Parts: sequence; C-alpha cells; structure tokens
Amino acid sequence: MAIDRIDRRKFSASVAALAGGAYALGRGKLLAKSRESVTLMSAARFGDEDRGTLLDGEGLSSFALPARGHGMVKLAGGKIMLVGRRPATFAAILDAQSPEKASIVPPVAGHRFAGHAAVNSAGLLATSEIDAETGDGIVVLRDPSGTPLESFAVGIEPHDLLFAGDERLVVAVGGIARAAEIKGPPINAGNIESAVVELDARSGRVLKRHVLGRGSRSLSLRHMALAPDGETVAVGIQDQDRSQARPVMALLRLGRGLELLPLPAGDEGAFRSYVGSVAIDRAGRYIAATSPKGGMVGLWRLSDGRCLEGFRLADVCGLAATDEPGTFWATSGYGDVVRLRADESGFTAIAQWRAEAAFDNHLLRV
Repeated sequence: MAIDRIDRRKFSASVAALAGGAYALGRGKLLAKSRESVTLMSAARFGDEDRGTLLDGEGLSSFALPARGHGMVKLAGGKIMLVGRRPATFAAILDAQSPEKASIVPPVAGHRFAGHAAVNSAGLLATSEIDAETGDGIVVLRDPSGTPLESFAVGIEPHDLLFAGDERLVVAVGGIARAAEIKGPPINAGNIESAVVELDARSGRVLKRHVLGRGSRSLSLRHMALAPDGETVAVGIQDQDRSQARPVMALLRLGRGLELLPLPAGDEGAFRSYVGSVAIDRAGRYIAATSPKGGMVGLWRLSDGRCLEGFRLADVCGLAATDEPGTFWATSGYGDVVRLRADESGFTAIAQWRAEAAFDNHLLRV
C-alpha cells in the first residue's frame, strides 16, 4: 500500500500545534499554544478514494486502504489495527511509521467485520463480526497477528468492544435486525434488542447483560469509552425513532447497571438522536460525545452525569482524549481538526484548522 504526503507545505504551518511548543493557526487567527506532541490517525475520504490518514507536526499524510476504514486500536510494539467499516472484508495491521507495509487480516469465513476491535495487555485481540447470511453477531478472539482463536455469539449487530482488565470483555450490541443486507432497513425499529454485554474473555461466558427499560426499545447502544477507573463505561446511543428527543448517552457501572444521561437543557434535539464517537478524558472527569447529524460535541461530568455546554462543529464525529486532563481532539467530515478543553463552563476550542480530507467516524491518538 502506498503512502502519500498531501500538500505538506500547505498544512505544515496549520498543523504545527501537533508539535510540542508550537502554535496552531485556525481559520486565519492564532488560537492557542499546544504542549502535546502527537500523531492522530483516522480513515478519510479524498474525493472518491478511501484512505487512511496520519496528522502530525510534519503535516497530513495518507496511505492506501482496500476499502473504507472505521475503528482503530493500538497494539503492542507500536502496531495499530484499523478495521474496515461494516460490512467490511478487511482489517489492516500496520505501523504508523510505515503504514504502506500493512498486513491485511480477513474476517472469519462467512463473516463481515463490524468496524471495531479491542486488545488487552497480553496482546489478545477481539473483533466484532457479523454473519453475512444470518446477521448474527459474533466476537472473535485473535492472537496478535490477527489469527482467529475462539468465537462467541453475542446477539444481533455488535459494534464497539473493549477490555476492562485482561479477563473481562465488554461488547455493545446494537440490536437492530435487518431483513437482508447488513445495510438494509431495520425491521424492529420500535423493539430493538440492544445491550451492553460483559463476557469472560477466555470462555465467552456472559457475566452480565445490561439492557435499557421497556420505554427505550428504540435505542441502539453502539460506541463506548472506558474510564481510568477500569469500572465505568460511557455508552453512545442512536435512536431509531426520532418522533421525540430521548437520551443519547448512558453510563455503565460494570457489574451493576446502565444509567441514561440527560440531554442539553433547552436544546434536547441538539444531537438529532445520534452519537457516533465517545471519549473520556485522562483524569476521568469528563465524557465527550460527538454527533455528526447534530454537528455537536457534547460534554458531561462523569461524577454525576450533569450535561455541560457543548461545542458546535458541522459533521463532527472523530474523537480522542489527549494526554492532558480535560482535553480532546475532534475531527469532522469537512476536514476540521479541533483541540478542545473542557471545564465546568463547557468546551473551549484551543486549536482549530481545516485539512483537505473528509475524516471518517473515529480518531486514534497514536
């Protein structure tokens, strides 16, 4: 797979905030000083071509992918797994220093990848997959090279997954049944069997299955972030019934239960019933969630679930916490890259610029 440096001279100044001690220029004005040296990875579209991207102090570079990419996870030894967008037939294991040398990992025969992967400290990989004929959801455990080891049924339409410690695997099961193709229309929009499932990572035994109440059967639980305490998970939701505003975020205390978080007071329709990415800051104080449909980065206080002032950005979805407490990176389908700082009054943009790339749903700080 080839790697291209895209308009390096054009981007080198505006992306300078990614280099320690440099400044970021955002739409013609100086916004803030950045102390964090970082590389960000995302799938993106350049015209009609789907590629992977790396953004750092040198500029924006891109590398070829077999098809549209989606979620990413850091592996041992500086490697990254980038999983194709569902229904995907590939995942790529690559090094950020030489992504063109990626190895391609296929789904299990008869499966399609569901866009996400997770890894524990021992290097055990887990991928969410869907049976291409039946639509049944499966978690596949893999060794560090991507070779399948075991598989477990988890329910209809799995999405995000994460390890909470080495022995416990948490899976968001979207629960939307479809008549034919994975991308076909839902046939159970008002009776979704969505859940967050805790599994024993070795045996696949269900430790606990968390579901919402009967009044929330239009809600699909899809994306997650684990707090630094290793016991609290923020869960992003998509509502298949937009006739009224319902919560789009939940908080899960592992082993206990799900709690729906409030919508913004006075603007309950801000998220347009859709959350695409979730992150928790390094200090475990704030939850951030993006809605590309609503053009909103939402903010909640983790301790009590209070909804704070969000940040508006059209088609925003990519999201990653930084090394600095209370700060996040966000990207949009219009090429925006924003560094946000959270406090009790809400979000402040401390760096912002635009690249010539349509960033996909997820963002990884390498």
